[in-house]
Amino acid sequence: MRQLSAFILLYLGHWLGRHGMAILAETCYRNGIEKNNPNSAQFWFYLGKSLLERNQEKEALAAFESAIQCDIRHARAWCGLGAAHRCLTNLDAARRAYDEALRIDPNSSQALCNMGELLLVKGETRAALEYFERSLAREPNLREALTNRVAALFELGRYPEAETAALKAIALFPSEAAMQVNYGNVLLHTGKARPAALAFQKALEYDPSSAEAHMNLATLLGESHHLTQAIGFIENEIALKGETAQRLGTLALAQAAKKDYATAMKTCYKALEIQPNHISALITLATCLSVRGQLREAMDLHQQALRINQNMPAIFSNISFDSTYLPELSPTEVFLYHQEWSHRFEAPEIKRRYQHARPSKLDRPLRIGYVSGDFGYHPVRFLLLDVIRHHDRKKFEIHCFSMMRNDDEITVAIREQTFAWHDGLFKKDEDLAKDIHEQGIDILVDLSGHTAYNRLSTFVLKPAPIQATWIGYFHSTGLESIDYFITDPYTSPCDCNQFFSETPVWLPHSRFCYTPPSCTPEVVPPPMLTKGIITFGSFNRVEKLVDPVIMAWAEIIKSVPNSKLLVKAGSLEDKSVREELQRRFAAAGVEIERLELRGPSPHHQMLTEYGEMDIALDTFPFNGGMTTIEALWMGVPVVTIAGQSVVARQTISVLANIGLEELALSNVECFIQGAIDLANNPKRLVFLREQLRLRMVVSPLRQPQQFTRNLEELYQRMWKAWCNGEKLTPYS
Repeated sequence: MRQLSAFILLYLGHWLGRHGMAILAETCYRNGIEKNNPNSAQFWFYLGKSLLERNQEKEALAAFESAIQCDIRHARAWCGLGAAHRCLTNLDAARRAYDEALRIDPNSSQALCNMGELLLVKGETRAALEYFERSLAREPNLREALTNRVAALFELGRYPEAETAALKAIALFPSEAAMQVNYGNVLLHTGKARPAALAFQKALEYDPSSAEAHMNLATLLGESHHLTQAIGFIENEIALKGETAQRLGTLALAQAAKKDYATAMKTCYKALEIQPNHISALITLATCLSVRGQLREAMDLHQQALRINQNMPAIFSNISFDSTYLPELSPTEVFLYHQEWSHRFEAPEIKRRYQHARPSKLDRPLRIGYVSGDFGYHPVRFLLLDVIRHHDRKKFEIHCFSMMRNDDEITVAIREQTFAWHDGLFKKDEDLAKDIHEQGIDILVDLSGHTAYNRLSTFVLKPAPIQATWIGYFHSTGLESIDYFITDPYTSPCDCNQFFSETPVWLPHSRFCYTPPSCTPEVVPPPMLTKGIITFGSFNRVEKLVDPVIMAWAEIIKSVPNSKLLVKAGSLEDKSVREELQRRFAAAGVEIERLELRGPSPHHQMLTEYGEMDIALDTFPFNGGMTTIEALWMGVPVVTIAGQSVVARQTISVLANIGLEELALSNVECFIQGAIDLANNPKRLVFLREQLRLRMVVSPLRQPQQFTRNLEELYQRMWKAWCNGEKLTPYS
C-alpha cells in the first residue's frame, strides 16, 4: 500500500508538472519524501528537477545532493546536480558532476547533452558539438541536444548547417515555440531579419508567453517600450549561460535599437572577437557607425557581411540607402548600387511574376494599394494622411498593406479612411503578393523604397499590373518591375539627367502634400531680436552631416560674428555620437561654445524648438525632406544647394512651390555666401518669419483636395495606358 501511494504521488507529480502546475507537483514530491519514503532518490530527484525549472537553484542543489545520498549511482541525479551548479556558475563543480554521471552511465544521452552545454558555456565549442552529436546518436529526438547542436554549429560559423539543423528540429517538434525561436536566432544572426521575425511570430502563436520570442521581436522591430526589458532578459541569459557570439549579437542589436550606440559598439566588438564573421554584429556595428556619420566605414562593414552571405536583400537596401549620403559617389555609382539589388533579387524572380489580363470593363473604380511600414507617427504620415482622406471613394477603392506591428492614433486615422486594411508584416513575400493579387489591385504604390520594412521583394513578383513608387524614398529603387517613379518638375527637371529604372512621371507642382500636426505651435519672432546674435540650425539626421557639410557650416559660423549653431537629431541622445560630432566641428575650427547639440524630444516640443533658430542650414547632397517642410512651416528660412539628384533637389522643390527659389544656391561657395548674406539682413529675416507659413498655406503643398485630384488623374492615365498596351512617356 505504501509503494502504491508512492507510485501515485510520483505519477501525480509528473502529471502536474507537465501541465504547468509546478508548485502542486513539488507538494506531491515533498509529501512522498515526508510521509512515504524519505530515502527515495526518485522523490528527491524529481523535487530537484521541479525546483530547478522554477529557477530555485540552491534548493534544487540540496535536493539533488539528497538524491545522491540515497543512491550514489543515480546518474540522473548527478546530471541534475551538475545543472544546478552550472546555473549557479560553479562550472568546475558542474563538470565533476557530469563526469560522474557519465562514469555511471556512459550512454546517458542527457548527461552527454549536459556536458555539451557546459562546454558551450566555457567556449569549448568543438568539443561541445561532439557531445551533442553523441547524445543525439543515442536519443535522436532529445530536445535540448537538438537545440544546443544548432547553437554550437552557429558559434562555429557553420551557418548553413545550423539553419538545416534548426529546420530538422522544427520538423521533429513542429508545434514547439522553442524550436521556432532557435530557428529565428539563426536567421537573425545571419542577416535574414524578415524570416527571423516570421519565426519569432510563429513561436508566439504556439506559446504566447515565450519570453525570448517577445524579446527578439521587440529588439528586431525596435519597439522602444520593450527594449529595456529585452536587454535585461539577454543580460540574464549571458550571466547564466555565458557569453556566446549569438547572445552578444542579440544584446548589441537591442542596445543599438535603444540608441545606446557606444555600448552596442563595444558589444559588437566582443562578439566579433569570438566570431569575426558574425553577420548580425557586423550589421549592428555598421548601424552604429552610420549614425555617427561614419558612412564609408559602415558601408565597408555591410560589404563584409555580404561577402559572408550574399542572400541578404535588406543589406543591399542598406548599402543603396547609405550611398545616397556620400558626396564622393557620382550619380552613376549611386544608381549602380540600386541596380545591384535588382540584378541579385529581381532578375531570378522573373519567371514567378504574375500575369495580368487586360480588363473588359474600364469604367469601374480603380483599386489602389499602398504598401508601407510607416502608416504611423512617421514623416510619411504627414505626406499621406490628407491624400487618403480626399480620395474619391466613387472612383477609387483604397487598400493599405501595412508592415506595422503596433497601431498608434495615426494608424487608426489612416485605417478609417481606407476601403480595406491588410496586415502584412509577418507574411512571406509570396503570400503577400498572393493577397495583393487576389484583392485585384490595379495600381500598387510603394511608400518605402529601400528604407526599413520595405517589401520590394514582393513587388518583384508583380502582383499588380501597374506598380509605382512615391514619397517614401528619394531615389530610383533600381527595380524594373516598378513601372513609375512619381515626382514633380522641380524635383526632376527634364534636363537634370537623373537615373531611373522606372519611368519618371510628374505631378504638376510637388510630389509632397503636407499635413501639419493637429496642434501646431505658433510661429514666434526670430530669436536674433532678443539674443542679438544669429542662430543657425539643422534638425536633420547626423548621417547627413558629411564632411563637406561640416566644412561649409563651419565657414558660415566663423564668418558671422558670435553666431551659434543648433543641431538636433535622434542619435544625439547618445553621448558618444555627440562627442564625435563635437570633434568633427572642432577640427573644422568651430569652438564648442558655439555649438549646441540636442537629442530627440516629442514632436510638438521639437517644432517649438524651431523658435530658437533664425536660419536653417540644409544638408547636401542629401537634402532635408520633412525637415525642410517643418522648418518652413515654423517660419524658419532654409538655405540649400540645388543639386542634380532627387534627394539633392527635395528642398528646392519645396522652396519653388512657395516662391523662394532664391534660397536654393548652385554650389558650396554660393551656399556659404547666401547664408552669410541672409544672416546680415535682419529685415529680410523678420519678413520671412512673418510670411513663410502663409506662403505654405496658399501653396500647392497645402491644397490636399487639388493634390489628390492631380494624383488620381495620374493614376487614371497610368491605367488607361496599360489597358491600351502602352506606357506613359517620361516626365509626362
